[in-house]
Amino acid sequence: MGGQRLWMNIRPDDPLPAGFEKYTPDAFAAAQTSGATIIVDVYASWCPTCMAQHKVLDTLLQVPRYSEIKGFRVDYEGDRDFVRSHQVRVQSTIIMFRGEEEVSRSSGLTAAGPIHSQVDHALSVGGDSGF
Repeated sequence: MGGQRLWMNIRPDDPLPAGFEKYTPDAFAAAQTSGATIIVDVYASWCPTCMAQHKVLDTLLQVPRYSEIKGFRVDYEGDRDFVRSHQVRVQSTIIMFRGEEEVSRSSGLTAAGPIHSQVDHALSVGGDSGF
């Protein structure tokens, strides 16, 4: 009989934070080309820190001053090209971009205050944020 077993991950994907979309190279490149302010959530479903960050990120883009930010979730294990090309060393990393320029990065932040401060900094980089 061979004794082979087929294991399947039937667990559904974790929900995206409100206003975020699943990362694709094309959508991310389009957002960068447009000059948008972008927040990238590098996430792993097994990571408790990522789950704590999710609670903050799930309401972030609903704050009026953040409503024009483009949000992407990167799968730490599945989106290896992004992880490698942006030198992400650990899941639970939040990266902010203004267009193609990375303007801030943090890992392991779970409190709303520091995450909002990181986003505010990204909005202030390069002058008028337009908000």
